[in-house]
Amino acid sequence: MKIRSARPVRQAPSPRGFRTLAKFNIQVTDDIMICDCTLVEAPDQRVLLYGPGRDGNTLSVSPTARREIIEMALAAIGSEHLEQYAA
Repeated sequence: MKIRSARPVRQAPSPRGFRTLAKFNIQVTDDIMICDCTLVEAPDQRVLLYGPGRDGNTLSVSPTARREIIEMALAAIGSEHLEQYAA
């Protein structure tokens, strides 16, 4: 599994305090790519993973895979959140 086309997103938090950190693609295998995934920082500092689409989360992964994806994506954008998240 690899992170592709990772790009940081710089935007103000939403009215409820959520802030988009990054957009990226996940290359699961040589034959499967999941495009337009998003990392969001919650008001409590958790980092959330969302799949593509606007009508809810369309990506279902195990907690272990979710953590791995979040860590790889944060590393790919060079985020200061990586150290905080891994702690």
